[in-house]
Amino acid sequence: MPQFYLRNFAIDPGKQKLTTVTKHGHVAVWAKRSIKSLGFERDLYVSMRGDVPVSVESIINERIETPISKSDTWQKISSGNTAALDKSDKPILYALIRHLNVRTPHYLSVTMELARMAGDENSAFPFTDEEREHYAHLRSNPNEAKAMFNLMSMSTTWAEADYRKAAISIFRSPIPLRTLSSPVMSLPAPYHPALYLPKPGMIPFQFVLALNPTTIATLVLGNFGDVFTNDEMPLDSAIGYNRSFVAQFAHFDGIRHLVTSRDDLSTDMTWAPYSLVSNTEQKITYRRKA
Repeated sequence: MPQFYLRNFAIDPGKQKLTTVTKHGHVAVWAKRSIKSLGFERDLYVSMRGDVPVSVESIINERIETPISKSDTWQKISSGNTAALDKSDKPILYALIRHLNVRTPHYLSVTMELARMAGDENSAFPFTDEEREHYAHLRSNPNEAKAMFNLMSMSTTWAEADYRKAAISIFRSPIPLRTLSSPVMSLPAPYHPALYLPKPGMIPFQFVLALNPTTIATLVLGNFGDVFTNDEMPLDSAIGYNRSFVAQFAHFDGIRHLVTSRDDLSTDMTWAPYSLVSNTEQKITYRRKA
């Protein structure tokens, strides 16, 4: 998780701390934590070339993180001036969403789960023959999967062809928003005839990213031309997004951190499959329901 992104959710003037719910087995604990500790995943961007470990972390920083964090778009986001985001910011927002979607441990684990499903003849997922062949290769060459993950993490060229299909919407929230250690959620989207749905029976979906505690960005792919919108969202939508963050945190083992204030947290955590164990000013403890 890039630290420049997490700093948007910092709770201290030096932008070194934030509050998160973190999983420890069946227990989840809300407390103050350092951004540096959340932004570090040992060997995540390391794959093997023969017997030699190859890291792409510095390349990610040089090619992706630094250009985005130095952009005028990021200045609007980090300063809280998201009402000023307009169509000129679309390229950076598109690159940010696509990049943050693929560079997490959760994305890598989902890739390997799809590889496992593709090897199951009884899987209900409609894999094509080409996809089954691809995933069979990944199953037999796990390091190849890691190398592919690193290649996608250090570049956005793989996403360039879809840029002209993209519609981006900015929604400004009346309440503080949460985010995740895998910050881009895939959520159902309302059906629209322009949506890109390459598989029969595919459920329309959207990518959702909290840019900071006041603003959500959504991305859908289809024949939308150069669509960009920026609006305020109603309270019920903001509450719904916050619950979706909690739901994904609860559902996916690979998502270890929910970045959130304590506001309405216990209401949503106990709506999810957790029970409240204890609550102090410094720490809230939850236990997953059996």
